[in-house]
Amino acid sequence: MKRLVLTLVICLTILAGFAQAQEPPSLSSLEISFWPEYDSPDVLVIYRGVFEEGTPLPVAVEIRIPARVGQPTAVAYVGEGGQTFNQPYTTRTEGDWLVVSFELGEQGFQLEYYDPLPVDSTGQRDYTFFYEADYPVSSMSLELQQPPSARNVSLDPPASSSRTASDGLVYHLLEVGALAQGQEQSWTFSYQKDNADLTDSTPDQAEAPAPAVTSAPASDDDSTVLIFLVAFVTLVAVGAAAFWLGGRTQPISQAALPGTEGRKRRGSGRGGQPQRQQANGLGGSDALYCRQCGTKLRSDSVFCHKCGTPV
Repeated sequence: MKRLVLTLVICLTILAGFAQAQEPPSLSSLEISFWPEYDSPDVLVIYRGVFEEGTPLPVAVEIRIPARVGQPTAVAYVGEGGQTFNQPYTTRTEGDWLVVSFELGEQGFQLEYYDPLPVDSTGQRDYTFFYEADYPVSSMSLELQQPPSARNVSLDPPASSSRTASDGLVYHLLEVGALAQGQEQSWTFSYQKDNADLTDSTPDQAEAPAPAVTSAPASDDDSTVLIFLVAFVTLVAVGAAAFWLGGRTQPISQAALPGTEGRKRRGSGRGGQPQRQQANGLGGSDALYCRQCGTKLRSDSVFCHKCGTPV
């Protein structure tokens, strides 16, 4: 009997743990904002969600948006300081929905997309938002940013409150409260507008300062090529200078200097040694000797340097 009770307890514990593991994570808050004709003629839809404290991270998130809008324009996670950072994501289509999937490493996320805003010939704008909760939500709210020139604004259900923010725009807030997973919520707003002006009419690049021209750091390959080019140019310059100087100095060394005609070398077949000069044009001897004392004389001697006898 004891074994049976123990087995039942273990089975119930396992089943409870399995059921808990299958429960989806819950959102502590979800705010969906609508900014019609903000920076485009469409409606900018912004999801801002925060998962419950203690949700195991990272958490696999799937948010459904209307398939007609195409891809989301932004998916981000919210850091500790409230800053948003790009969040990688994937998408798939399921009927009329586009499922946006991502692994969230923080508790907060933000998702944005543009949805077409129907406008008739009289300038009447009518938009209906339909939402089916992807996760249980403890507190959900819907917010409408009213365009500055909008008239006859109508909300269904009516807004819980309206306020003028520091940017000078009027915001209408609908407090929805808690939603169970799969529970539906819709909101319709309409207004009259006689122009196509945008709330933020500043072009994306209007009055933007010209980007500073910044040189990218040279890579090792670029440095090697640069050094090679500098060395090549230097060698060419040195060679050209040597050629020019050689052309200018060659005539001087052989023709312009006095007395060089008699010192030109001729090939002899024995290493190119020069022939000895013949004394006084006589070809009989290679040297001169004093006829008085027999002393060997220099070829340019006029008197014997030993006895003084005239040569």
